[in-house]
Amino acid sequence: MTRILSVTAIRDEGPFLLEWLAWHRLLGVTDFLVFSNDCSDGSDRMLEALAQAGVLTHVPHQAPPEKSVQWQALKSAWQHPLRKHADWMLVSDVDEFPMIHIGAHRFADLLAALPETTEAVALGWRLFGANGVLGLVDQPVTAQFLRSAPPDMVHPIGASYFKTLFRPRAFRKPGVHRPLRAPDAPPAQWVDGSGRALPDLHSGNDKRLSLLPLTGYRALAEMHHYSLRSVESFIVKSERGLPNRSVKQIDLHYWVERNFNSVLNEAALALQTPLAQEIAALKALPGVADLHGAAFDWHRQQAQALLRRPEAYRLYTGCLHAAGSSALPPRLGQDLLMRFQQLEG
Repeated sequence: MTRILSVTAIRDEGPFLLEWLAWHRLLGVTDFLVFSNDCSDGSDRMLEALAQAGVLTHVPHQAPPEKSVQWQALKSAWQHPLRKHADWMLVSDVDEFPMIHIGAHRFADLLAALPETTEAVALGWRLFGANGVLGLVDQPVTAQFLRSAPPDMVHPIGASYFKTLFRPRAFRKPGVHRPLRAPDAPPAQWVDGSGRALPDLHSGNDKRLSLLPLTGYRALAEMHHYSLRSVESFIVKSERGLPNRSVKQIDLHYWVERNFNSVLNEAALALQTPLAQEIAALKALPGVADLHGAAFDWHRQQAQALLRRPEAYRLYTGCLHAAGSSALPPRLGQDLLMRFQQLEG
């Protein structure tokens, strides 16, 4: 059996955790290593219940204040026995869903379509907008948000970022977006989401997080990225912050750079029936359904409490007015990227 390990670090993701787990179980993930940090919505208690049922391995984690929670979790994950026994590994967040476009939409279908020598697969982000959804609804994110950025959008550069499915044995440590190779190691065999060999510009540079200037890299697989969800959910997220950044703000600029509803994207609907069955099976485990419901209640109450604050109210109204972002013409997008590279300071 091919062992696929999924590693994530969460804080206050209770309403979305079961769908994310169910989706990855459907795709063929065999092992989950989940780090929790400073949860207020009961996510940590839900993880404990799931761990008791044998669904995942839960590691309560508290990084030093000056350290990135996510990077410290990845350091611990690399030393964990689950990593040492994994054939493949994927580091991702609870708002990221791999979408396999071939076969039965499973990782096995993707891996069978790749060259046998493949050691890393760059799964290009596809940004999904809020799709006009204002409030928190207890329904799968992958069914609520069905509009995304176009496939080859140039700007913002985050539209061309990727996450990596990789063989741990070929690398020296993990990263948030891509694993890192040893300085004296031979180049790993990278392919894109269409199964094409990546040029050295991408495969040979551990700091390269964008697939630009490539196009057409999603034919077999990509990574659906629901970084906004609903407006109310975004308000709660803005208060929580990012797991790997302490200074980057979750603000209106963040919203505008991700709220692309340019094209109808129903790819995820192909898995909705088995996904619902898998979510129901997880909810049937002792205590899980109640913890899921409590997490949703906490997020709804948190959103309403935050909206009584002037700064959150301004962000909320700004998000409503910025109802959808427009993909720029490719030439203008390229010009903006060139200007970005020339910025001072």
